[in-house]
Amino acid sequence: MSETYTNIDRFQILGDKAELSSDKIVIEEPLQIRLKHKHNSDIFSITMRTPGADHELTTGLLFCEGIIKTATDILSYQRETVNQLTSENQLTITLNEALDFDLTRSKRRHPSYSGCGICGKTSISSIELKPFRTMKLSATSFNNQMICDLKSLLAQQPLFSSTGGSHVAGLIYEINGRLTSPIFFEDVGRHNALDKLIGYELINNDLNQAGILLLSGRIGFELVQKSVIAGFSTIIALGAPSSLAVNAAKQFGITLLGFAKDDRFNLYTADSHRLL
Repeated sequence: MSETYTNIDRFQILGDKAELSSDKIVIEEPLQIRLKHKHNSDIFSITMRTPGADHELTTGLLFCEGIIKTATDILSYQRETVNQLTSENQLTITLNEALDFDLTRSKRRHPSYSGCGICGKTSISSIELKPFRTMKLSATSFNNQMICDLKSLLAQQPLFSSTGGSHVAGLIYEINGRLTSPIFFEDVGRHNALDKLIGYELINNDLNQAGILLLSGRIGFELVQKSVIAGFSTIIALGAPSSLAVNAAKQFGITLLGFAKDDRFNLYTADSHRLL
């Protein structure tokens, strides 16, 4: 379950009356991620997330952290047992023994929060951009109508529509010059939503197809970093980018569109021939 109800006092602006009612809110819970490799086992991270698609979330996270390169590097996912009950918030991942991997040097030092993509990093070099996949270039041209259609798809996602409290990450493939129906993932954290999407794509098609990445919020450096690592070459977001996000997009040739709402959008990086 990704949402729950809570009792609230609902106030009407410019009015002096309030009514007690219930409202849907997005669920945020911790997920403890334990890694097993050969004969070693240790907690890698505790991340705050919206329950659901935990396999995809952890696969995407481990891929973006450089711990795995393909989905087959993960042998199994297993919920831990606490007091003879299965804990939905504790997940053990067994890694392929063939991986060249040092568990003691790879764990994060402290919890990762839902709004943070680099929590637990301890050096500047650990957040440098390190592409793992060849960038899959998209030749799609953009216009106002296309942007309006894409942003409306973001707003229609069920968790966001019912709570207004989730972030959305979506991917649209470009196959033979035509755009396919998008794949979406939602989470209380924007980084988690993108990790879920990347993990899903890694598991199901090994990140082999060119696609347009859709993001519901602002574009920070960490989101561009994950896009570069996954090989996505086009990002369309409803929010604004940071200066470092724009610089990173320019460095790796990513087409970056922001403020894609109402009847306008800003093109921060790309050749003008992609506009119609």
